[in-house]
Amino acid sequence: MKIFGYSLLTFFTVVFIAACESKWQKMSNQELAEKSTECVRKNPTAPGAVTACENIRKECERRREQKNYAC
Repeated sequence: MKIFGYSLLTFFTVVFIAACESKWQKMSNQELAEKSTECVRKNPTAPGAVTACENIRKECERRREQKNYAC
């Protein structure tokens, strides 16, 4: 039964992560650039805000690799 519980937890974790990534990918260049600037300006320390800023940074890098210099 523990194996099933771990499998279920893993499944939901993967689904959650995939949903979060698509949120950033769907964001317009302008909105992403604004959020990136806000992260740099505020330099957050709250765990949730730090995670959000890290995701924004990763999306900026992903777009840069595709020659989209949004931020």
